[in-house]
Amino acid sequence: MKSQYINELKAGQLVKEKFLLNKKILREKKDGGFFTQIELSDRTGSIEGVAWDNVSDELKNISAGDFVFVTGSISEYNERLRIVVNSVSRINEDEIEPEDFLPVIEANIKEVINEIRGFLGKISNPYLKNLMMQFLNNPEFMERFSRAPAAKKAHHAGIGGLAVHTRNLIKLGLKACEIFEFLNPDLLIAGSFLHDIGKIYEYTYQKKIDHTKNGRMLGHIVIGYEMVSEKISKIDNFPEELRLKLLHMIVSHHGELEYGSPILPLFPEALVLHFIDNLDSKLEMMRDEIKKNKGTLSNWSDYHPLLGRAIYLGSED
Repeated sequence: MKSQYINELKAGQLVKEKFLLNKKILREKKDGGFFTQIELSDRTGSIEGVAWDNVSDELKNISAGDFVFVTGSISEYNERLRIVVNSVSRINEDEIEPEDFLPVIEANIKEVINEIRGFLGKISNPYLKNLMMQFLNNPEFMERFSRAPAAKKAHHAGIGGLAVHTRNLIKLGLKACEIFEFLNPDLLIAGSFLHDIGKIYEYTYQKKIDHTKNGRMLGHIVIGYEMVSEKISKIDNFPEELRLKLLHMIVSHHGELEYGSPILPLFPEALVLHFIDNLDSKLEMMRDEIKKNKGTLSNWSDYHPLLGRAIYLGSED
């Protein structure tokens, strides 16, 4: 086990520890020469760092995604902690303990899965209920679904994140049905459960969260579409209209062509799914950013590239 975790680091502390290298960017110094900006992480969070001169040379043969052993010191820069790296070397994956680097969602995943089972059990449409059981009664699928993250870094990026994100969408969808009574709750529950299931194969999450080859080349929308299509094909007389609507919800849930959906949402339940997916993911990103910056002196986070803004952290006044 690691002896130093990122969320415990303090200014002035010396560091000799294993980390995951998330990124490295070579930059030119004002007076000539180069330095490297890096980001390191473990299960508790991430920290930025800087490597000067000869340490930048050490980083030349190390890639983002590698595990590294770092020595250095913690300092404050722009009101945030960073690590000034003295030395860095790549280490093999068999030299690390997975639990040191795999973030785990705070929620009790067994309870979350039981909630999801309860919601799916309330579906009255016999064809949708049959389809849900095809997944729920598959132990291999449920094991993967219970552990999979919802993203590599963006939102719910930890073991169990996909289940929590899915549970949240089902609950949000049912609330929408209470307000907009013309919505079909069976369709929203089923679409919410299935919209991201391709992520169980999009990501690898054994020692670190990363994309699989299929995940990079196909993405979870295509993978999920194929998974659901295959299950539907085994259900006799599954209504064509229902099949088309359910598959449309999967391929349109990103809501915009530039965000990866090949088609825009074309009926009410598909539109609701897109908005509640967007709501849950963005709220989680904001929550994570506020949590990450807890204890800093600034009222604002750094610019968040996925949210396209800095986040207000609150004021002591």
